[in-house]
Amino acid sequence: MDNMLQQKKKTTGRRKIEIKKLDKETNKQVTFSKRRQGLFKKASELCVLCDVHAAIIVFSPADKLYSFGQPNTDAILNSYINGTTEFTDAKSMEDSSTYAEYNGQYEESLKMLEMEKKKLAEVENLAKTWNRGDWWNDSIDDMSINQLEQFMISLYELRKKLFERADGLSMMFPF
Repeated sequence: MDNMLQQKKKTTGRRKIEIKKLDKETNKQVTFSKRRQGLFKKASELCVLCDVHAAIIVFSPADKLYSFGQPNTDAILNSYINGTTEFTDAKSMEDSSTYAEYNGQYEESLKMLEMEKKKLAEVENLAKTWNRGDWWNDSIDDMSINQLEQFMISLYELRKKLFERADGLSMMFPF
Protein backbone atom coordinates (compact mmCIF):
# COMPACT_ATOMS: atom_id res chain seq x y z
CA MET A 1 0.00 0.00 0.00
CA ASP A 2 2.79 2.44 0.88
CA ASN A 3 4.46 1.54 -2.37
CA MET A 4 1.32 2.59 -4.34
CA LEU A 5 1.13 5.99 -2.62
CA GLN A 6 4.74 6.70 -3.43
CA GLN A 7 4.23 5.79 -7.08
CA LYS A 8 1.16 8.06 -7.54
CA LYS A 9 2.83 11.23 -6.23
CA LYS A 10 4.79 12.62 -9.17
CA THR A 11 4.43 16.39 -8.59
CA THR A 12 6.52 18.43 -6.21
CA GLY A 13 3.46 20.19 -4.84
CA ARG A 14 3.46 23.67 -3.43
CA ARG A 15 6.85 24.74 -2.20
CA LYS A 16 8.64 27.91 -1.27
CA ILE A 17 10.59 29.56 -4.06
CA GLU A 18 13.80 31.45 -3.70
CA ILE A 19 13.30 35.21 -3.96
CA LYS A 20 15.62 36.46 -6.68
CA LYS A 21 15.37 38.59 -9.80
CA LEU A 22 13.81 36.78 -12.77
CA ASP A 23 15.74 36.78 -16.02
CA LYS A 24 13.08 36.03 -18.64
CA GLU A 25 10.76 38.91 -19.57
CA THR A 26 7.75 36.61 -20.00
CA ASN A 27 8.31 35.10 -16.55
CA LYS A 28 8.55 38.60 -15.09
CA GLN A 29 5.23 39.63 -16.66
CA VAL A 30 3.37 36.48 -15.58
CA THR A 31 4.73 36.66 -12.04
CA PHE A 32 3.91 40.37 -11.85
CA SER A 33 0.30 39.82 -12.96
CA LYS A 34 -0.33 37.06 -10.43
CA ARG A 35 1.40 38.81 -7.55
CA ARG A 36 -0.22 42.20 -8.32
CA GLN A 37 -3.66 40.66 -7.97
CA GLY A 38 -2.66 39.09 -4.66
CA LEU A 39 -1.13 42.33 -3.42
CA PHE A 40 -4.24 44.37 -4.23
CA LYS A 41 -6.47 41.73 -2.64
CA LYS A 42 -4.42 41.77 0.56
CA ALA A 43 -4.49 45.59 0.63
CA SER A 44 -8.27 45.54 0.20
CA GLU A 45 -8.63 43.03 3.04
CA LEU A 46 -6.40 45.16 5.26
CA CYS A 47 -8.53 48.24 4.56
CA VAL A 48 -11.75 46.40 5.39
CA LEU A 49 -10.54 44.51 8.44
CA CYS A 50 -8.62 47.35 10.08
CA ASP A 51 -10.71 50.27 8.77
CA VAL A 52 -7.66 51.98 7.29
CA HIS A 53 -6.98 53.91 4.12
CA ALA A 54 -4.25 52.67 1.80
CA ALA A 55 -2.81 53.39 -1.62
CA ILE A 56 -0.50 51.25 -3.73
CA ILE A 57 1.10 52.37 -6.99
CA VAL A 58 2.95 49.80 -9.08
CA PHE A 59 4.64 49.93 -12.47
CA SER A 60 4.70 46.68 -14.44
CA PRO A 61 7.76 45.35 -16.26
CA ALA A 62 6.07 46.75 -19.41
CA ASP A 63 6.00 50.20 -17.72
CA LYS A 64 2.23 50.26 -17.24
CA LEU A 65 0.83 51.95 -14.16
CA TYR A 66 -1.44 50.03 -11.77
CA SER A 67 -2.89 51.55 -8.64
CA PHE A 68 -5.13 50.60 -5.74
CA GLY A 69 -6.65 53.02 -3.28
CA GLN A 70 -9.21 52.89 -0.52
CA PRO A 71 -11.29 55.19 -0.67
CA ASN A 72 -9.39 56.12 -3.85
CA THR A 73 -5.78 56.67 -4.82
CA ASP A 74 -6.09 60.43 -5.54
CA ALA A 75 -7.67 61.18 -2.17
CA ILE A 76 -4.97 59.26 -0.28
CA LEU A 77 -2.14 60.95 -2.20
CA ASN A 78 -3.67 64.40 -1.70
CA SER A 79 -4.07 63.82 2.02
CA TYR A 80 -0.46 62.58 2.23
CA ILE A 81 0.86 65.62 0.35
CA ASN A 82 -1.24 68.02 2.46
CA GLY A 83 -0.41 66.22 5.70
CA THR A 84 -4.08 65.80 6.63
CA THR A 85 -6.34 62.86 7.29
CA GLU A 86 -9.30 64.27 5.34
CA PHE A 87 -10.13 62.32 2.24
CA THR A 88 -12.47 64.69 0.43
CA ASP A 89 -11.52 65.84 -3.02
CA ALA A 90 -13.33 66.54 -6.27
CA LYS A 91 -13.12 62.88 -7.25
CA SER A 92 -14.66 61.73 -3.95
CA MET A 93 -17.49 64.23 -4.30
CA GLU A 94 -17.98 63.14 -7.91
CA ASP A 95 -18.04 59.51 -6.75
CA SER A 96 -20.67 60.27 -4.11
CA SER A 97 -22.89 62.00 -6.68
CA THR A 98 -22.36 59.02 -8.97
CA TYR A 99 -23.39 56.71 -6.15
CA ALA A 100 -26.50 58.82 -5.60
CA GLU A 101 -27.33 58.50 -9.30
CA TYR A 102 -26.79 54.75 -9.17
CA ASN A 103 -28.98 54.48 -6.09
CA GLY A 104 -31.71 56.44 -7.88
CA GLN A 105 -31.44 54.18 -10.91
CA TYR A 106 -31.55 51.16 -8.62
CA GLU A 107 -34.71 52.40 -6.89
CA GLU A 108 -36.33 53.12 -10.26
CA SER A 109 -35.38 49.65 -11.48
CA LEU A 110 -36.95 48.10 -8.37
CA LYS A 111 -40.19 49.98 -9.05
CA MET A 112 -40.19 48.81 -12.67
CA LEU A 113 -39.51 45.26 -11.52
CA GLU A 114 -42.51 45.36 -9.19
CA MET A 115 -44.72 46.66 -12.00
CA GLU A 116 -43.50 43.91 -14.32
CA LYS A 117 -44.17 41.30 -11.62
CA LYS A 118 -47.75 42.58 -11.31
CA LYS A 119 -48.19 42.43 -15.08
CA LEU A 120 -46.83 38.90 -15.14
CA ALA A 121 -49.24 37.84 -12.40
CA GLU A 122 -52.14 39.32 -14.40
CA VAL A 123 -51.04 37.52 -17.56
CA GLU A 124 -50.64 34.23 -15.70
CA ASN A 125 -54.08 34.67 -14.14
CA LEU A 126 -55.51 35.46 -17.57
CA ALA A 127 -53.78 32.42 -19.05
CA LYS A 128 -55.29 30.23 -16.34
CA THR A 129 -58.72 31.65 -17.12
CA TRP A 130 -58.31 31.10 -20.86
CA ASN A 131 -56.93 27.61 -20.43
CA ARG A 132 -60.19 26.56 -18.83
CA GLY A 133 -61.56 25.99 -22.32
CA ASP A 134 -64.65 28.16 -22.06
CA TRP A 135 -63.05 31.62 -22.02
CA TRP A 136 -65.19 32.70 -24.96
CA ASN A 137 -68.27 32.39 -22.75
CA ASP A 138 -66.98 35.05 -20.32
CA SER A 139 -68.55 38.49 -20.60
CA ILE A 140 -66.24 41.17 -21.95
CA ASP A 141 -67.89 43.64 -19.58
CA ASP A 142 -66.07 41.99 -16.66
CA MET A 143 -62.61 42.11 -18.31
CA SER A 144 -59.90 44.61 -17.42
CA ILE A 145 -58.15 46.74 -20.04
CA ASN A 146 -55.21 44.32 -20.17
CA GLN A 147 -57.56 41.37 -20.55
CA LEU A 148 -59.44 43.13 -23.36
CA GLU A 149 -56.18 43.91 -25.16
CA GLN A 150 -55.09 40.29 -24.84
CA PHE A 151 -58.53 39.16 -26.02
CA MET A 152 -58.28 41.38 -29.12
CA ILE A 153 -54.76 40.13 -29.90
CA SER A 154 -55.96 36.54 -29.59
CA LEU A 155 -58.92 37.21 -31.89
CA TYR A 156 -56.66 38.82 -34.53
CA GLU A 157 -54.26 35.88 -34.34
CA LEU A 158 -57.16 33.43 -34.65
CA ARG A 159 -58.52 35.34 -37.66
CA LYS A 160 -55.07 35.37 -39.31
CA LYS A 161 -54.65 31.62 -38.79
CA LEU A 162 -58.14 30.95 -40.15
CA PHE A 163 -57.43 32.96 -43.31
CA GLU A 164 -54.08 31.16 -43.78
CA ARG A 165 -55.78 27.79 -43.33
CA ALA A 166 -58.58 28.75 -45.74
CA ASP A 167 -56.04 29.90 -48.35
CA GLY A 168 -54.15 26.64 -47.94
CA LEU A 169 -57.32 24.60 -48.37
CA SER A 170 -58.47 26.62 -51.40
CA MET A 171 -55.16 25.89 -53.12
CA MET A 172 -55.54 22.19 -52.41
CA PHE A 173 -59.17 22.02 -53.57
CA PRO A 174 -59.80 24.61 -56.31
CA PHE A 175 -63.43 24.77 -57.41
